[in-house]
Amino acid sequence: MMHRTTPSRPRIAALIAAVVAVAALACGNFTAVPASLPTLTDSGTVYALNGAPPGAPTALQFFSGQLVPADANFLFDVAFDIDSTGKVVYMPQRVVASALAQSHSVGLRTVPDSFEAVMSAPKTGYRADTSLVTSRNVVVVAQSSDVNTCGVSLTGSSLYAKIVVTSVDRATRQLKVRFTVDPNCGFVSFASGIPKD
Repeated sequence: MMHRTTPSRPRIAALIAAVVAVAALACGNFTAVPASLPTLTDSGTVYALNGAPPGAPTALQFFSGQLVPADANFLFDVAFDIDSTGKVVYMPQRVVASALAQSHSVGLRTVPDSFEAVMSAPKTGYRADTSLVTSRNVVVVAQSSDVNTCGVSLTGSSLYAKIVVTSVDRATRQLKVRFTVDPNCGFVSFASGIPKD
């Protein structure tokens, strides 16, 4: 007479757990939403917010990676200015906007590394909605919480950018700026291409 043996429930559970673990290792995090847009590095010239000609670029919009005017539409994240000593002033959107205008929060912080060495945005240390005064060639990382851009995102609620002003002309009120933006909500990578993190 033959006896049939059936696997015990703990063995079946262990087998299922092993299959899931192997699938997760093979496929990575299969519940994560991947980034879809490449990071963008560019440079250009902006005017200081105070003293700029009408319509001149005075700010940076992270999602588009464009230098734009800091006008009453408030379609920017960080505006630029020059103080009385010739230092660079980074101005988050809420600093420029009046209390009656709809705006979003932008945090700023400096990093001690060179522009090229900063490969991802730090997770902490940002001062929200406060102007930051620095010297030229000091790298600034910004965190923008724009609900119009990231309000329904599954991957995060912030966009990140690294920015450096490489020259300041006090006479013409112009600044040369270099930047990298990651237009994927919640992703912190500044490496070229579509980010993995």
